[in-house]
Amino acid sequence: MSSLQLNTPPTRQERQIAQEGFQKLIEIIDEVNHAENVPEISIMETGEQIKIPIKVLKMLAEILKNYRDGNAVSIVPVGTAFTTQMAAEFLNCSRPHVTKLIDQGKIKAELVGRHRRIQFKDLVEYKKGMIKERKAALVALMKDSEDLGLYETD
Repeated sequence: MSSLQLNTPPTRQERQIAQEGFQKLIEIIDEVNHAENVPEISIMETGEQIKIPIKVLKMLAEILKNYRDGNAVSIVPVGTAFTTQMAAEFLNCSRPHVTKLIDQGKIKAELVGRHRRIQFKDLVEYKKGMIKERKAALVALMKDSEDLGLYETD
């Protein structure tokens, strides 16, 4: 399994189940977080018990929280290589724009045959930088507006 996607928003019933599961899981995580033993979960239908790392329990809680809030969820392994089309969908831009960013050296990519592949971690790094730049530009714009008397803070 290379990635997990819950592409469609959850139904009302699924959101309710996620809410109940999230609340219970948070309580359990608080209890077992400091324990030296590895937590075990039990599958009710089969009675089978499975050991699971606390980090994975926390990830499951985050998935349940997002699902409860009505969000579709994707899990992508950090080492996953994206095509330029997949990268464009992740960044919410066009494939030619991604190609341009690669050519400009703004996103790292490697050639596999004639095709470019971008590591997921590099996409996340680029996206974080992009968000940081947007915030800085917004702050500068607000400061300029204040300086011009167009906007006043209380």
